[in-house]
Amino acid sequence: MSKDVPTRERSVRERGTFAKHGDDPTIASYLSSLFLLLSVPSFVLLAYAGYWYDLYAYGAIIPVFAGLLVGSIALAFAIMHVATR
Repeated sequence: MSKDVPTRERSVRERGTFAKHGDDPTIASYLSSLFLLLSVPSFVLLAYAGYWYDLYAYGAIIPVFAGLLVGSIALAFAIMHVATR
């Protein structure tokens, strides 16, 4: 994809590791995408696993899922807050 400003072509690894421009992906953006893709299915599985192991009743699956989701979002914000100081 062409850009308005001419720059030298860089490898995918170099673009991801040494991003200098807002359009370039970073390691943090890759981790964020991975977290987004894997967290919700993992939390659904964990919520059902707790029910299957008789840790709580069937009606508690959604509150457990919500707790896992809210807790993970809070943890992600805490990590971003500390990492960007």
